[in-house]
Amino acid sequence: MQFINPYFLFGLILIAIPIIIHLFNFRKFKKIYFSNVRLLKEIEISTKKQNKVRNWILLLSRILAIIALVLLFAQPYFPNKEEKLVEKGLNAVVICLDNSFSMQNQGREGQLIEQGKQKAKDIIKQYNSSDEFLLLTMDMEGKHQHFVNKEMLINYLDEIEISSKTEYNSKLIKRGFDLLNNKQGFNKRLFFISDFQHLAFDVDKFPMDTTIKTLLVPIEANNISNIYIDSISFIDPVFQIGKNITLNVRIINKSDKKAEAVSVKLFLDNKQLSVSSLDIEANQSQSLIMNFVLEKHGIQHGYISLIDNPITFDDNFYFTFQTNPKIEVLSINSETSNPYISHLFSSSNSEISLTDMNEKKIDFTDFSKYSLIILNQLNEFSSGLASELTRYRERGGDILIIPSEKMNISSFQSSMQQMGLPIYSQLVLRTNKVSLINQESKLYKGVFSQQVENMEMPSAKKYFQLSYTTQTSRESIMKFQSQDDFLLVSQKDKSKVYIFATDLNDSFTDFVRQALFVPTLWNMALFSQVVPVPYYMLSENNEIDISQLSQANNLTLVQIVSIDKKTSFIPELRKSNQQQSLIIHNQIHKAGNYNIVEQDKVYAGVSFNYSRMESDLSFLDTKEISEKLKQHSLKSYNTLDTKKQLIASYFKKTDKGFSLSIIWLILLFLSITIETYILLKNR
Repeated sequence: MQFINPYFLFGLILIAIPIIIHLFNFRKFKKIYFSNVRLLKEIEISTKKQNKVRNWILLLSRILAIIALVLLFAQPYFPNKEEKLVEKGLNAVVICLDNSFSMQNQGREGQLIEQGKQKAKDIIKQYNSSDEFLLLTMDMEGKHQHFVNKEMLINYLDEIEISSKTEYNSKLIKRGFDLLNNKQGFNKRLFFISDFQHLAFDVDKFPMDTTIKTLLVPIEANNISNIYIDSISFIDPVFQIGKNITLNVRIINKSDKKAEAVSVKLFLDNKQLSVSSLDIEANQSQSLIMNFVLEKHGIQHGYISLIDNPITFDDNFYFTFQTNPKIEVLSINSETSNPYISHLFSSSNSEISLTDMNEKKIDFTDFSKYSLIILNQLNEFSSGLASELTRYRERGGDILIIPSEKMNISSFQSSMQQMGLPIYSQLVLRTNKVSLINQESKLYKGVFSQQVENMEMPSAKKYFQLSYTTQTSRESIMKFQSQDDFLLVSQKDKSKVYIFATDLNDSFTDFVRQALFVPTLWNMALFSQVVPVPYYMLSENNEIDISQLSQANNLTLVQIVSIDKKTSFIPELRKSNQQQSLIIHNQIHKAGNYNIVEQDKVYAGVSFNYSRMESDLSFLDTKEISEKLKQHSLKSYNTLDTKKQLIASYFKKTDKGFSLSIIWLILLFLSITIETYILLKNR
């Protein structure tokens, strides 16, 4: 038998008090004269015997009460030697301490992060000076990922601050297991101290290792209502001076009450452009449409803002977009350029610039600077060109394919199939007329103010049939009377490939002389603008593709600098084939707008936002955690309910140890009951 609080055993000295009272509590008898002395003696003898028995019972009950009370505070127990938290020999202990945004909330004992630090210190104190310790936080700092002694770990704990980083619980546990498994000959323990948010508790991915006992230490957190901006997106971004740009803003109300008249503001380059308000039902999300007029080209930094206390880290959402004065279009020609396309995208035009290139002298390195590539009447469609166009599509570039009567159809079929596109089959030598135009297609956005019934339809003297499988992505834009496609589009992610069934010249079709030709080709170029990713989340190991920058190949030593110039660092510049990327390696800790700079010249902009995982402030309690661990049969995991018991108490008794406290509590009440009964009976 062992004791959790052995110092209370000194209280057994108090047993002397009832013994002293019993020895020195002599009653003085008063003499009373009776006529029958014999009868008096019999009564006197009988009374002394009763008093003696009663006094002994009272003495024993009082002694028992003191013993039971002292042992109740000393908390004796029979330990289970196989489940000790501190084993004999060397111990290797990993402390995982959650320092994400939610840990800045207030609990019943103050700020959660400070409670977590203290619990970590309480755990460390239970181990020996020869044991080794390792600290893991959401930051996953390199200096923490090696074992140190007690004093060093306490110093690390004192340095911990709230971090913008957040990870799923399983990631920290897996990393802790990896580090513990490098310690041979040690008893291994891992403690995870956290408020255990619902979203981060991915118990289904927790690692299994029976050699490591894992203890989850929940810190009770208050569920706080929170309204936050979850994401934004551009709706059909066509960036033209003087035109409206539309943003879709998704806002979430994570509370049990309806949010009314939530004010949302739009800022661009620190200038407020728009303000709106909306109502959001409890625990619901709602999209808000916000508009602004594009006044200039170039890099523009913006953010959406709302006011919601006390949680403020997710009230601003930053974004960046970059537009060019000209949309660059490349036409790869077999012989000469198409006169109709050349005239449409003439050099005098201020918005679209057309470059011609011969199919025998293709410079693949230039592909990245073009928004639209036209394959104009090529004779051959090589697999090498198909591979380069596939990479081009991965960066969001658009393609227009115009067939030629002289083309090697088998090479086109092979390459188009390689790219997952509909393929040309046979040349149909008969006249056919377009009977259907998909006026709802995004290609004709803003072209038709209403459904046009009696529109003049283009016709073709001959055309190639387009065939495809059910898995091929496609949307018909124009169809012949025979239901064959005149023009279709195949989309993958943000990249679109437009495919005509005819050559765009008079010998094939009259489409080039109709009014619809201009908006069709014009919008293909206009909608091909490659819009950089408007934002990244700080929780990700971000890779920023800069291949679309016109001078990306010349960049060697790039810096990322905050727009207030208070923060700057050098990212890794990685080049792979025709793609160039910046690898951040978690060097950004503050949400905001940044510039990509080399030698004081700004090449692009980029925005970072805090992860919204921390915005859902709902937590698991000890009971819920235990149930989830049981459901997933994680027998080597357990919880420490520090709300009911001190950390030190768990180290002095095991989870399966048999406590005697209830026995001493029963004996205490029994002894008090006996004493009370005797005293009341002999009044």
